[in-house]
Amino acid sequence: MSQRMTRRQLMAGGARAAVALGALKSLGASEASASESRVSVQTLTPSSVSSERGLKFRAAFALLDEFIERHMKDAGAPGMTLTVADREGLLRASVHGLADTKARERVRLDTLFQIGSISKSFVALALLQLRDEGKLDLGRPVSDYLPWLRVKTSHAPFTTHHLLTHTSGLPGGISFLVRAPGDEIWAAYAPGEHFVYSNPGYEILGRLLEAIDGRPFAVALRERVLRPLGMRASEPVITHDARRRMATGYAPLYDDRPFLRGGPLAEAAWVEMTNAAGSVASTPADMASYLAMILSRGRTARGSRLVSEESFSLFVKPAVEAPFRGEPAHYAYGVWVSDRDGHALVRHTGGMVAFSSAFYADLTDGVAAFASVNANLAGYRPVAVTRYALDVLSASLAGKELPAAPASPAPPEVVKNAAAYAGTFTSPAGKKLVLEAAGDRLMLLHAGERVVLQQTAPDRFVVPHADFALFTLGFGREAGRVVEAWHGADWFAGAGYAGAREFTHPKEWEGFVGHYRSESPWFGSARVVLRKGKLWLGGEQELAPVSGNVFRPAAPAWSPERVSFEALMGGRATRLNLSGNDFFRVTTP
Repeated sequence: MSQRMTRRQLMAGGARAAVALGALKSLGASEASASESRVSVQTLTPSSVSSERGLKFRAAFALLDEFIERHMKDAGAPGMTLTVADREGLLRASVHGLADTKARERVRLDTLFQIGSISKSFVALALLQLRDEGKLDLGRPVSDYLPWLRVKTSHAPFTTHHLLTHTSGLPGGISFLVRAPGDEIWAAYAPGEHFVYSNPGYEILGRLLEAIDGRPFAVALRERVLRPLGMRASEPVITHDARRRMATGYAPLYDDRPFLRGGPLAEAAWVEMTNAAGSVASTPADMASYLAMILSRGRTARGSRLVSEESFSLFVKPAVEAPFRGEPAHYAYGVWVSDRDGHALVRHTGGMVAFSSAFYADLTDGVAAFASVNANLAGYRPVAVTRYALDVLSASLAGKELPAAPASPAPPEVVKNAAAYAGTFTSPAGKKLVLEAAGDRLMLLHAGERVVLQQTAPDRFVVPHADFALFTLGFGREAGRVVEAWHGADWFAGAGYAGAREFTHPKEWEGFVGHYRSESPWFGSARVVLRKGKLWLGGEQELAPVSGNVFRPAAPAWSPERVSFEALMGGRATRLNLSGNDFFRVTTP
């Protein structure tokens, strides 16, 4: 699953939206939790690895431990698990930091962590088993198997292949079964035309698995994937029965504003999760069995096959171009795949309400790594850890010098070309925004203070001041030059701005502006503002009208996401629906 789905990601139907919204928050945590990592490292190394098979990795493991200690402090991670494996199975499992910061309980080797969207690959493999058994045609409309499924679309019906590859035309979001407008779901474009990461698509795949297998989803996934791999400590769904074995999860204390690095964390709400888009919880040793199966192309440690070689080839076959966290890649069936310098990589990340995970598998060298953190740090995934693990393992296998660990990220106060943003920006009402640069620091002059800005993305900043807490400060350019700025509903023109300064909008749009809340731990707040004659979700995502009170992201034009303003009272919407998920108007700003 994805992280808390507010203005940051729910509308990320296209790359532009994902960049604009997903980068609003940076990493952060309390210093106390991060400082525990050195004294709490525990490891598990099978006896077979203490022999020649594992000796070559000793130096690599030492480097990894050093890097993880620093990385956890940089990221603000309370606790972490790391698994490294080869085709034979577990090479080493290590656990770091705290499973419960309040009780000072350390992460143990048997502590469960939620793996999030990595669960999608488990679901894909279970469905490929049904294909091997002749029970599922990946190219047949899903509605043939699920006759109750109603989809509003003017295009051809989507198939299992389309759902597995996120090319069905469905929105992203969390779940269609929360409350879809009109109690129906919709597909916005012809299947196969575009990639839109869709959690509801995998929720439907879970229902498909149930329907064909004839058993509840949890039973089918356990019997088809977990049990054959010997993953006896893992859970196919997240329920209260497993809660005592699971690490406590953490999230930003405030869920309605940009997150400042080093900001406070709080224990996140407990959520039962049976949605196939992200339902698995596992231990590091169990995840080694899963990674070894991938490295062995579908073969288990006992020599049997989880799926046929033909189905595994489909599992990792590039289906649609889809960048992986900014890198060129393709999506296959529940995994991203790519070729890097002749190495076939399989990878995925996972984000839950209070967990962040990642795995990397190098099919060429036969090594893989999985990492998980018991916190949702607003877009963070432990990709740097799993990527570095693969780098040092591969270098060890080749007998090469081990690569140095990645450098710590620059402090968010460090701004390249800070002087480019300096100057005075003025709103149509005469309100001033004055910025100064001092070396690589950018400062806002406000209320007699010089407030140092923190950069979260290109031309996007967090202002650590109560008057600017609810939105990021953004800048616009013309011909590469910064000419305008905005913060929420406020817009400011710079000295080089040459565009329009007066704007109009339909009167009824004013009734859509406001603060809407969902008390689901997945969502939080959605704020809608009017700026330059347009509606903006979260102050960042421009909305384009579809019809009446229904809008979509302005770009891309084919986005399947929908925003509807509902239950009008006196011309004001009292409810906002984001692709099937309700938010209700509140009176706070």
